[in-house]
Amino acid sequence: MRYRGARHLPEWLEQGAAVLRDNRKDDLTDTFQTINKPICIEVGCGRGGFIRQMAKLWPDMMFIGIDKVPAVIAKAAATSVEQGLTNVLFIIGDIEDIAPKLDKHRVQQIFLNFSDPWPKARHANRRLTAHKKLDIYAHLLSEDGVLEQKTDNQVFFEWSVESIADAGWSLVRVERGFSAMDIEADDAGAGRMEANGTGTVGMISSQFVQTEYEQKFRAQGIPIHYLCARPPKA
Repeated sequence: MRYRGARHLPEWLEQGAAVLRDNRKDDLTDTFQTINKPICIEVGCGRGGFIRQMAKLWPDMMFIGIDKVPAVIAKAAATSVEQGLTNVLFIIGDIEDIAPKLDKHRVQQIFLNFSDPWPKARHANRRLTAHKKLDIYAHLLSEDGVLEQKTDNQVFFEWSVESIADAGWSLVRVERGFSAMDIEADDAGAGRMEANGTGTVGMISSQFVQTEYEQKFRAQGIPIHYLCARPPKA
């Protein structure tokens, strides 16, 4: 499906150039080596609303958004530059191709927000919580790193819970249909710190940071499901 507004692509590419890279053209290995902050990645970042919120909340971290649609991610980059954000990076490409260019265990957190559920059984391997993808995330995540997922699709969510558990990951939290009241009680979606499983605080939580999709779904009364998981120890 063609992205509405794609005619502005050349303009967005120019405006967002400072925080935009293309896996097909740019040396990402060199780009990653220049980052001296903890890294968080959103796979399938769309127009970047979530990434921008997280970047504003945690300026001492680097937030990387990955998406395969050039016009969408170029718009995300252009908007981020307009807002003066310097702790964001947007990459055109696929996580499978980008991951080998990052050092092992370099990433603190990975976010999957309202990913395509690929409902047909023959497309199960394309889901972002399929075992092949989980292996990539496990390679990238640091020792105390976590994966967070949010979705409105309960069938996909239950499949993800089972897939993650079967792959040997630890499910830190699973919340089905968590309430918007929880968001209001948590500084109106400002995010919060969570225990890292060792009794100390070391993980930022995206659970209460709403994406554009989540805002739309909640307005329609659609339940939102959330999980947080940690990969198996190497």
